[in-house]
Amino acid sequence: MPRSEIITSIIAAYGAVLSTIAIARQYLSDRVKVKLKVMRNMKTHNAPDYDGMTIVTVDVVNIGRRPVTIVKVGATGLYPRLHFVAMDTKPTLPYEITEGQYTTTIMNQAEINLPTIDYWVALDSHGRKYKQQEASLFRHWRSRIQFKWSSRKKKASAATP
Repeated sequence: MPRSEIITSIIAAYGAVLSTIAIARQYLSDRVKVKLKVMRNMKTHNAPDYDGMTIVTVDVVNIGRRPVTIVKVGATGLYPRLHFVAMDTKPTLPYEITEGQYTTTIMNQAEINLPTIDYWVALDSHGRKYKQQEASLFRHWRSRIQFKWSSRKKKASAATP
């Protein structure tokens, strides 16, 4: 093989690898990316609606380039699966957040049993869930196993006459 063909092959391989990296980088950066930030044990000042309350805030932040419409914010509980949806959101939902924007949900901490929350969740208009884990992995797995066992028992008891 002549020297010029070897050099041409090396340059072609370098170009193929470089273009593959560029395409993968473009694909990964041009997605919807949403991050949830939960802050607990907060007191307010100069807010008559929340005077004397300890509040929990859930911020839903768009860290990606694509706009996303958030329609619900809430939490999923550990077994026996008590879910809830938060209603006090600024701005009101559904709301489209573009790159760098966020929406804040405010809840009274006295009305929430924080140790029973598995994860916080935000849903967009396409049905995608964005989660922020609250419980430890052990408690999460134990809750999932208990839920599966209880649903199997219900199916078995419903099948037998």
